[in-house]
Amino acid sequence: MLQRLKQLLSQEQQPSASNENDLKLAAATLMFELVRSDGDVDDAEIQQMQAILHSQFNLTSDEVTILIDEAKSSAEDAISLQGFTRQICDNWSNDQRMKLLEYLWMLAFADDYIDSNERHLVRKVAGLLYLTDRQINVARENAKRELARNH
Repeated sequence: MLQRLKQLLSQEQQPSASNENDLKLAAATLMFELVRSDGDVDDAEIQQMQAILHSQFNLTSDEVTILIDEAKSSAEDAISLQGFTRQICDNWSNDQRMKLLEYLWMLAFADDYIDSNERHLVRKVAGLLYLTDRQINVARENAKRELARNH
């Protein structure tokens, strides 16, 4: 009995593979929400999302495609963003959450035009991730620099 209790406690302390997959899906869903927030799912934004997911989560092309398909489905079924952001806040550090915000800005900039809906969504997600206005601005500038370096 005591051994079983120790095993359960140690499992809670270590993130499970399913928890990691849920976090990847939560982040990808937030990204897809941003991509579709201006009413136009642009190829440049999808390509940027694929590149981010590939590098951020070290996924193969097939895994990225599957994750984006799951994110689309998840975004369509979602009532609120709060479930996704809660999951991320509970498991990711402030630096990781800020990096996610930087990725959201990169997606917003991908089609060379930031729609007011995209801007609003980035700020909304930042608030749900408990990031400050200063962090929002730093993430935005980091995204601009990263995109300039890649082009």
